[in-house]
Parts: sequence; C-alpha cells; structure tokens
Amino acid sequence: MDDKSNIFTMKNKIINCIYIFSILIITSNCSVNPSTGKSEFFIMSEREEDQIGKKEHPKIIKSFGGIYKDEKLQNYVESLGDFLVNTSELSNKKFTFTILNSPIVNAFALPGGYIYLTRGLIYLCQNEAQLAGVIAHEIGHVTARHTAKRYTKNFGVGLLANILGAINKNMVINDLVNKSASLYLLSFSRSQEYEADRLAVRYMARAGFDPNQMGEFLRLMEKFSRLKRKIVKDLGETSELLKTHPNSSKRVKEVIKNSKEKIPFNPITGSEVFLKKIDGMIYGEKPEEGFFVKNTFIHKKLDFSFSFSKSFYFLNNPNYLLGITDKDTKIFFDIDKTKEENTLQYLSEWIKVPERKILDYKSEFVNNYKISSGLIKRKKNILKVFAISDENLIYRFVLITNKNEFNIFSEQFEAVAYSFERVSSNQKLSSLDPPKIRILRNLQDKKFISSIKEKITLQTKYAKEIFETINDLENKPQEKEKIKLIY
Repeated sequence: MDDKSNIFTMKNKIINCIYIFSILIITSNCSVNPSTGKSEFFIMSEREEDQIGKKEHPKIIKSFGGIYKDEKLQNYVESLGDFLVNTSELSNKKFTFTILNSPIVNAFALPGGYIYLTRGLIYLCQNEAQLAGVIAHEIGHVTARHTAKRYTKNFGVGLLANILGAINKNMVINDLVNKSASLYLLSFSRSQEYEADRLAVRYMARAGFDPNQMGEFLRLMEKFSRLKRKIVKDLGETSELLKTHPNSSKRVKEVIKNSKEKIPFNPITGSEVFLKKIDGMIYGEKPEEGFFVKNTFIHKKLDFSFSFSKSFYFLNNPNYLLGITDKDTKIFFDIDKTKEENTLQYLSEWIKVPERKILDYKSEFVNNYKISSGLIKRKKNILKVFAISDENLIYRFVLITNKNEFNIFSEQFEAVAYSFERVSSNQKLSSLDPPKIRILRNLQDKKFISSIKEKITLQTKYAKEIFETINDLENKPQEKEKIKLIY
C-alpha cells in the first residue's frame, strides 16, 4: 500500500471517529427547549448556564458603573419582571433584575435569568408597556436558551476547524473557519432576536400588556439614535441597544402583526404608574463624575467648575471632557495628577513641542489658581492651551482649531478657562443639584410645552431636541397628560 492510500485510510478513520463522537455528544445532550417544547441539542446544560450567569453578574455590574440604588424603582422593575416571568415557560425559575447606573440606553440578559436594564433606557421609555416589552424580550433570550445555542453553534464551528486542521493544512480555510467561529461571540443572531420578539409578544399578551408598545419603543430608540449621531457628528455610530438588538421597529411590528397570540381587548399601557415610578431619577452621567447645569460643568467631588458658551456641547467621558462645535473646533479637558510645577517647561513636555515654539506664553494668578497658557501653530491646526494648578493636580484645557475658526473661538475658549473656580467658594454653585427627571402634569395650554422647555437645565445646545425625544413629542404633544422635565 502506497503513502497516498495510507493517508486516505487515516482520513477516513478520523472522520468516522469524529462522526461517532458527534453522535454520542448529540444523543447525550439533547434536552427540551422551554420556549418551543421541542427536543434540541445543547452542549451547555441549564446548570452550567446558571453558573455562567452567577459568575459574570458582578463583572457586568462593575463594567457598567454599579447598581442604580433606588429602592422604589428597583421594587417596581422586579415586580414587573416577576409578573412577566410567571407568564413564561420558566415560571418557577428565579430571575434577577438589575438596574445599571449608566446613562447609555441598553438592556441585555445573561444565562441563568440575569436581566439588566440601564438607567438611561428606563427614562427613555414612555410607559409601563414599553418597559415590559424590553424586559419580556430579554426573558425570551433566557427561556429560548440563546446563549446555550450560540455556544453550541460555536463549538460546532470549532470542531469543524479541528477536523479541517487535521485533514487539510490549508491555512486559508483554517483562518476562515476561525473567523466564522468568532462571530458567534459578538451578539445574538437576527433570527434569535426575532425569536425573542415573538416570545416577548407571547408574554406581554398573557400579562395583559399592549405588545404594540414594543414597536413604539424601538421607533423612539431609532429617533434617539439619530439625535445621538447628530450630537457627536458620527454618522457611523449607532446606539448601544440597536447594536446588540438589530431588529427595526418595522420588523418588530411585523412580528406583532403575524403573531397568533390573542391580544387583550383593552391592553395595559400604564403611563401613569410608570411616570410616577421614574419621577426623581438621576438624568445623565453619575453625579460623582460631574454634571452639567445648563452651560456650567460642576464637579463637586473634585471641587471645581467652569462655564462655556452655547457654541459648545460637552461630552463627559470617564477620563476627559470633549467640547464639540458645529464646525471643526474642539475643546479637550483632562486632569494630570502630578507634583510638577506649572511652567513653560511643563507646557512643552505636555504638548511635546520645544519651548521656543510655544507663542504668547503667559503665567498669572486667577481665582487663586496659577495659570500657564500659550499658543502653538502647526501646519494644519492651531492649539491654544491653559494649565491650571491646584495642589497635586493640573487641570488642562486645549483648544484645537484652524486658521479660519481661530478668531471665532479663541475668546470663547479663554472665557472657559478663566471661569474655572472652586465650587465650595461659590454658594450658588454649591446649592445646585444634578439634573433629574421630574414629572409635570400637562396644563393642556398651547404655551405650556414651550414654557417648560426654558426650564430645562441641560446644556443649551440640543436641550430642546433631547426634551422632545425623551417625551416622544413627535405626535400630538398637547394630548400627553404628563411631561418629563429635566432639571
């Protein structure tokens, strides 16, 4: 027998072994899918799903800024979640519902019945039915065992990669299979999202809610996403929820339309009870990370504040602030923990340019702070910098602009830097609280909506658009019984 025959025989043996091994795995790991009642093949057991959820739960909480501590709201979400779980195929399973202290709009589920809702998602909802739709959708992912399915499919692709690696040394094929395997780790598939929507309709109908509100919330999410893209001027960016839940409102409405579930004659919407529960919620970033009251940024923990013109809109990131305009000009602000002296040498080391290239250098004392400033001209842009000393911290402002816009924004930037002061030394600033959701009864007056817009304490730029979005005022705003105000 020649070498080719030996290789052929060996390949057949490997394939037969894999085939027998696969049959053994499949026959020993088939179980009933709770949501369909059908026997399906899962590599992961329900017990393993529970263990994964329990292990990952603390990591999720830490990654999303901790738990939003509001006993009234937590009890409300838990009772609503438990009510929906009781209509599901896992009515005896203990689910854990957690409100994450984050302003991003997202919701997701871990195996084992761990459901997460961000603070930002909750206050974007308009009523109880919309919130119930989000929760029901995540419950659907758990009851359909989508994580176990994804893991099983990923295992199968990995197994195929090993087989091809043993039989064929073609690196292109191996690379293709490995990349395919990694796709299953990104998010649930579209088919799984559709299945979660179908299950959500089932649970909502059984609980007496209006499933149509699921589609309404996704429509609002799409509107919110468009506004977010407009604010950050990044047309390639989308919302966190729409990234992980790719179903459009149109498709969800089709799911509802084609559902065989019996929709209640007079379904629950629950606007009144929902708005009562979210009254007083913190809006935006966590207060300990600083907050905006109109065009003033206040950081009580670090005891500083500064103000800016309506030309700028500031984004609050964990390690820095970014002020953007309708043009190309930006302001960058961060904090350097250092014992270095605030001098020309410091500016040179910070910006990474020779001292001789820092023009108009100035060192002065303003509001009991030592301030160093200078100008750096480059081929494509101009930098204007301010460094403000306070014990072992140096607060740093950078204006990034160009020749055409420098004269427009230079004075405005200086005003921002010179407005820097201690919160504790200003009684008015000390008395200000972070923005909260406040629920007001609509006076049904034509001037009511326009009058309360002026009371919003958000940054001036985009404040009215944000107000209109979180209230979903696109259609017949005067008919709304209650309005969310942010102040």
